[in-house]
Amino acid sequence: MARYKNGINGPVSGKVGMVIGSSCRGIQYLKSVADVSAVPATEAQLNQRLKLALVSGWLRPLLSWINVGYQMFRVEKTPMNAAVSYHMKETLLGEGPDYRIDFAKAIFSRGDLLISWVKKAVLLMNGTVHVVWENGPLSVFCKENDRANFILYNAARGKFVTFREVALRAAKEVLLDLPPGFASDILHGWLHFVNEAGDQVSTSVYIGELRL
Repeated sequence: MARYKNGINGPVSGKVGMVIGSSCRGIQYLKSVADVSAVPATEAQLNQRLKLALVSGWLRPLLSWINVGYQMFRVEKTPMNAAVSYHMKETLLGEGPDYRIDFAKAIFSRGDLLISWVKKAVLLMNGTVHVVWENGPLSVFCKENDRANFILYNAARGKFVTFREVALRAAKEVLLDLPPGFASDILHGWLHFVNEAGDQVSTSVYIGELRL
């Protein structure tokens, strides 16, 4: 694969003969068409594909969150690629082809802001989640106006529900209203903070398994 600034008639997009032109983050690339192999994939290769499909599919609904949460990796790779790489290495349990994700190890945000200590996270009968946290000493990495963000996952339904900037760090608690029917299922939750400018985040923390 090679980079280029301009083709003879400008940037190349798509397949031209045995060459494919594409663009990624404003940089143009040329690469040759891959040869089709007649050799069957090995078990290890098939398992790696299964892992990639599982992790990529699980994270895909959170693309906009990952773009903010993994923004510190933007120079080296895309935020989603960084998130997929982490989760494939650190969160998968089981043996192929029966892989599953260890939700307690999932991380949707990685950064320098300080996280707060979650003192309580409970699912209530009225279909809300009550989360209480305690803050550390105030600093440039822990400000009262940092925004609290929550991600909840319903494994039975395979669906995420997200709560963006629903409370200030100084509030120390929040009530999250669930979609209809979610309170009857087991949920998994995560918390992280984003600063007022949106250019700094904390590493997300798993707040636990939530059930009635």
